[in-house]
Amino acid sequence: MGSEVVRVTIFGTDFNLRCDGADAETTRQVARYVNSKIAELQELTASRDDMKLAVLSALNIAGELFETKAKYEAEAKKVRDYEEKVKAITGKIDGAQKG
Repeated sequence: MGSEVVRVTIFGTDFNLRCDGADAETTRQVARYVNSKIAELQELTASRDDMKLAVLSALNIAGELFETKAKYEAEAKKVRDYEEKVKAITGKIDGAQKG
């Protein structure tokens, strides 16, 4: 599939973003999310410094990403632990059936 250019507006600035055609809607959703985070931060801080708002919003979004990754990794570890327990129990059952 070819690449597609998606036009988005973030905090009053238009951007033409090139993306895979299958990801165009995701790109729009991400742009809306970023725009909403900047607007949210502007309301909280009453700041008019666009660069400061953009950087602080990026830091907040990165913080959300790190928290989500940590939760995912913790859940993935639980799954691996359960898999090991299932393997151990399955091994005991197999051994009991043979013996």
